[in-house]
Amino acid sequence: MTSRKLFNMESLVGLSGMFFVFLSFIIKKWIWLYTFNLTGTSLLALYAYLKHDLIFLIVEAGLVFFLSYRLVNEIKEKKLDKRN
Repeated sequence: MTSRKLFNMESLVGLSGMFFVFLSFIIKKWIWLYTFNLTGTSLLALYAYLKHDLIFLIVEAGLVFFLSYRLVNEIKEKKLDKRN
C-alpha cells in the first residue's frame, strides 16, 4: 500500500507563492509590498515552469521584471530622500 502525499513539491511552491502575493495586499509600506509581491510572483513563475504552463510563466515573468524595476526605483527614491 502506498501512502499519498497531501501536497507535492509543485503544489507547495504554488501555494507559497499565492500566500506571499495575498500577504502583500495588506502591507502599507511600498518597499515591503513590492518585496512580498515579488517573492510570491517569483514562486508562481517557478510553479508555472514546473507545470510547463508557458502562458502563465510569461505573465508571471513579466510581473517579476516589473516588480523588480519598481522595487529598485523605490529603494533609490528612499536613498535620495534621506540625502535631502
